[in-house]
Amino acid sequence: MKHKKIYISVIILVCVLIFNFNQIRVFSKSFLSHEIKIYIKEIFFGKEYLKEINFYRQLGYNQLNLPNTQFDDMILEKFKLEDIGNSSTHYKIITGKKKSPVKRFFVEDLDNGILIATASGKFQFSENYDFNIFTGLKTNLDKFNIKEIIDIKKINDEIYISYVFKKPSKDNCSYIGIANSKIDLELLNFESFYEGRECTTATNVLGGRIYPYKHNDTDGFLITTGAADKEKDLAQIPESFFGKIWFFSLDKNKKILFSRGHRNPQGLIVYNKNIISTEHGPYGGDEINNIKLNSNYGFPISSYGEPYAFKKKKNLETDYTYKKNHLDLGFVEPIFSFVPSIGISEIEKIPNNFSKYWQENFLVTSLNGRKIYRIKFDDEFNKIIYMEPMFLGERIRDIKYIKKKNFIILALEETGSLGVLRAK
Repeated sequence: MKHKKIYISVIILVCVLIFNFNQIRVFSKSFLSHEIKIYIKEIFFGKEYLKEINFYRQLGYNQLNLPNTQFDDMILEKFKLEDIGNSSTHYKIITGKKKSPVKRFFVEDLDNGILIATASGKFQFSENYDFNIFTGLKTNLDKFNIKEIIDIKKINDEIYISYVFKKPSKDNCSYIGIANSKIDLELLNFESFYEGRECTTATNVLGGRIYPYKHNDTDGFLITTGAADKEKDLAQIPESFFGKIWFFSLDKNKKILFSRGHRNPQGLIVYNKNIISTEHGPYGGDEINNIKLNSNYGFPISSYGEPYAFKKKKNLETDYTYKKNHLDLGFVEPIFSFVPSIGISEIEKIPNNFSKYWQENFLVTSLNGRKIYRIKFDDEFNKIIYMEPMFLGERIRDIKYIKKKNFIILALEETGSLGVLRAK
């Protein structure tokens, strides 16, 4: 057998030197037996590598990798961004064991180009959607003591940002703030819209998604806040700012508690008067929720996930930490819960003209899952009719459909790239 492998390797090497490689590959597929093909692969890549490849292939045997999808193949381009910077958070890249810093950023459409805001507070603009050229923008954010930007959103002719800030004092507190600026590409001159006064000592301050919303004929926006880990109980305390979805009026006259019992709402959209939120659960149990005024979504009493230390500390006598129902306890059941978690992030509605095969579809992005999920809800947004996972291989922080160009942009935070997804 050993001599046979050597003989095959020599033949292949000689052929590579004489013939075109692609021609050899086509010829080999049609001529060589399956066993010989396996021998060749083992010689060059090793048995362990082939076992690993086969394992992952079996896991998602019917799952397609973007730009290929179940019914319609797409065009996917990636544009590497400069001066993105690293987030303070580190995650394991799926192909290795070492932790790598992510390049967290958010995207928004200004109708004449794309605005990018990094987590560290730097802004860039691509005029006329030319993603080969980004221009840095000046801001006055230095005065806000910003630790991290957690979302950006265009509302009318202004840019709103949610951010985490620290006060000059030496305490370990972080706070959530909101600021807004007229859209001026010469200078984004932000003014404080809301300055949180409630302290959180969480390592990562969660939530922060903003979406325009009209409540009782009052123009404003919704914003999400999270409450996890040691501060999770704040989600059930009405007076606390954390673990909630809030409504703010644009004139600053109204701040209304919209819903509570949230762990980490990462995505938010309003469609046909339906408010849909995506939410990081604990260990297992990411959620998609239909948000109703004055409703309670159960965390940290009910969840289909468990604390991250559950497997190490579980006690079969005490059963689960969180209740595995919502409705019986007076809470709202999620539309859907991902078990295991996917690291759910943003949600976006895709217009029907994007693809004739993607009708009334929403796209949900993921971080740890490195996938985009194509989803169709029922008419009442009470359940999911179908879901297509599409593997991209990179953490996706943000997503935006660009009406003017009929394409989708993606914030890819492992490479710090802008993804552009088009229908063929």
